[in-house]
Amino acid sequence: MASKQKIAFVANTSWSIYKFRLYLIEKLLEKGFAVFVLAPRDPYTTKFESLPGLTYIEVRHFRATSISLLRDILLCRELWRHYRSIKPHLIFHYTIKANTFGTWAAAGARIPSISVITGLGYTFTKKDWLRTAVKLLYKITLRFSREVWFLNEDDRHIFTSDRLVPPQKTFLLPGEGVDTRAFFPVPFDNEKKEITFLLIGRIIRQKGIYEFAQAAELLRQKGLSIRCQILGFADDNSRAAIGRQEIETWTKKGLITYLGDTDQVVPFIEQADCIVLPSYREGLPLSLLEGASMCKALIATDTAGCRDLIDEGVNGYLCRERDGAHLAEKMAAYYYLPADAKKQMGIAGRDKILTGFTQEKVMNIYLEKIHLLRLTGNE
Repeated sequence: MASKQKIAFVANTSWSIYKFRLYLIEKLLEKGFAVFVLAPRDPYTTKFESLPGLTYIEVRHFRATSISLLRDILLCRELWRHYRSIKPHLIFHYTIKANTFGTWAAAGARIPSISVITGLGYTFTKKDWLRTAVKLLYKITLRFSREVWFLNEDDRHIFTSDRLVPPQKTFLLPGEGVDTRAFFPVPFDNEKKEITFLLIGRIIRQKGIYEFAQAAELLRQKGLSIRCQILGFADDNSRAAIGRQEIETWTKKGLITYLGDTDQVVPFIEQADCIVLPSYREGLPLSLLEGASMCKALIATDTAGCRDLIDEGVNGYLCRERDGAHLAEKMAAYYYLPADAKKQMGIAGRDKILTGFTQEKVMNIYLEKIHLLRLTGNE
């Protein structure tokens, strides 16, 4: 029975569990599952650790950005001890270190696990020793996963073509799921003259921040009545972080408005006309999913994760990677669309979300997969 089944979620931040999977955890708790969350403690931990039926376990040896063989071995041992203690019936792993060392630990504890590849990150955007090492680690550890899930076809193709995982072991999950009731359509303003382009994402180079600023400058030079806004976390600890001083320079020039960081993105999407994400690579970006759900047009890079959500000229536009001038062309194309065409583009985006990317759809996939795997107790 479900009430006797234990499901564990493992990631390198409590934030990611809260942001992307809280609705799923709440549904599992509602259905009588015992849920365990294993992640480092951060400001988001308290948002879910008191849920009845949920057990939070702090993982101390997760270091998402560090490369240390000793620490990774300690992480593997730490997870192995927890798995042996709680004996979950199934473990879902997210992010690189959970998908590798967590999967290894689960195999050692004889617990079935599923690896969810939410994105390949920027390690896979360049060819160096680190990429080679990560691919080898994936190849060694993923053979112990019951299944390997991907959020886009590009990532799945890389893993299967490089023989990191056999095709029959893979599954394509349609994102993390959008709450289409919270991200609802808003009335379209036919008389609006100034167009607002909004980029939601961490303030790092790989999100295409520089290209967005370049596009904003080009469009300003052409005299277009636009606002370009950025909403997101200033990740000062990242090696790819964009300095606050640079953001301030763009602000003083009137190119960019930095809106800060918030968990409540709906009011900002509501005020925008078009959601922009010139990222170098994604899993399946939530900002585009949520924007489309609110009937906003999308402009993003023609790259993994982004191209899955945009039908060119229907619900948005795709631009070339690392090309601010081409991004500006696509932003101008939206700007010059008649009001009715802008409105129809937003409607098409909402329809796409309702067809394949809702929380209900993703939740049902998880529940069906749990059922089909015929979980057996480890007690």
